[in-house]
Amino acid sequence: MSITSPASSRFDQQHAIVIGGSMAGLLTARVLSEHFKQVTIIERDHLTDGAESRKGVPQGRHGHVLLASGAVVLAKIFPDLFPKLAQDGAAVHSSSDARWYQFGVWKAPFPVERQAVYPSRPFLEQHVRACLIARENVRFIDACEVTQLCVKENQITGVVLRSRTAEQHEENLAANVVIDASGRGSRTPQWLASLGYGQVEESSIRSDVGYVTRIYRRPDQPPFSWRLLIVYSTPPDEKRAGYVLPIEDDQWMVTLAGMLRNYPPDDEEGFLEFARSLPTSDLYEAIKDAEPMTPIVTYKYTANRWRHYERMMRLPEGFIVMGDALCSFNPVYGQGMSVAALEATLLDTFLRKQQPDNIAGWTQRFQKSLVKVVKNPWKLATSDDFRFPENEGKRPFGTDLFNWYMRRIHELMASNPLVTLRGYQVLLLLKPLSVLFDPRIIWAVLGKELASRQQKPGAARSTHEASSSTPTPTEDIIAR
Repeated sequence: MSITSPASSRFDQQHAIVIGGSMAGLLTARVLSEHFKQVTIIERDHLTDGAESRKGVPQGRHGHVLLASGAVVLAKIFPDLFPKLAQDGAAVHSSSDARWYQFGVWKAPFPVERQAVYPSRPFLEQHVRACLIARENVRFIDACEVTQLCVKENQITGVVLRSRTAEQHEENLAANVVIDASGRGSRTPQWLASLGYGQVEESSIRSDVGYVTRIYRRPDQPPFSWRLLIVYSTPPDEKRAGYVLPIEDDQWMVTLAGMLRNYPPDDEEGFLEFARSLPTSDLYEAIKDAEPMTPIVTYKYTANRWRHYERMMRLPEGFIVMGDALCSFNPVYGQGMSVAALEATLLDTFLRKQQPDNIAGWTQRFQKSLVKVVKNPWKLATSDDFRFPENEGKRPFGTDLFNWYMRRIHELMASNPLVTLRGYQVLLLLKPLSVLFDPRIIWAVLGKELASRQQKPGAARSTHEASSSTPTPTEDIIAR
């Protein structure tokens, strides 16, 4: 994507509205600012200049990971963002400093050494907002909510706004394009139904995941080699996970998660005991004597949900749904922000291809095209959730076979250079799932299956015992 040239003149007389000022809305607004004369972001919460958690982003107080695919997009559309984050105190570490435990093995480190910047979610949003505020054709309207879409002869004409201040007054705001990036609480289904467009179909896979998070002071000289730690238990019998994420100001954000209502406790003793119960001791050992900086906060998430607007017979021309308002994933897989970035990339590509004299129907065509961005991360997230038989939802044909194959992929990422490379590329949303079905990888998976039937699985090891061998670098997958 190249969003570095001056704004296109194609839509110079038009106004675009983005509903929602979180990451999906911010990235969408950045793209639109290259194509429209004016872009307005409408946010329900009151926005400040600081890196503060907001009521509208309750998960913002918990661990977030910007996958490599999302980082590539942000680096291109905000060239000064990552240097500024690092300058203002975000953690900066080599990609080899991360450790990832899953299915009883430690994955080999990322194949290529690259520096990565690790901010908390509020810290990242603060800096992205600052980048947008600096653009002359982008404005924010905060402490204000959209109560209805304005449509005339199937063409979007704007929205109805209601101030969330004491006056609660309403007004119409005209626009040629409106994009809903308001998150999982989107009211688009109700708006469209009230306008006579019918009901949107939904796919829902229940997960009932719960989080607890606490921030700790990071030790000056930690007694282990990793700086970022990801620990997943092995389903279906084990339902727990934990993350140690470096963030700004020399701190750790430590998040514990439990699937299927196996919620972590929010008291100090229970928090540490939950950490101790993980299949490797690294996380517990890291925090047992660390200095807490905040109280323990909680968050619960019920289900993956994909609203299939692409299947609707018709939509208002000039209206699009993106981000979590379109498809929201179980947050334990860290896909949300990166999927939003990939959707923004596709929007830019789509707008650049539109002919000035033939743009009728482009928003509906774009809505359908978003399927190709969503389908791979949806497959990865929901298939993993289906490893737990108790999860509710329509189980696609072949799910068990796919999960068997992916488990072997995860196990091979501990030792096989090609599988490690391709596995990271898929998990980081840099490549489609199809790259994992290279004949060489299929043969490696079959060999792993034969070997596993001849030996019992070993006990979990700490990172001090785990192999530090690194696959042969063959491609730059981090691109930061």
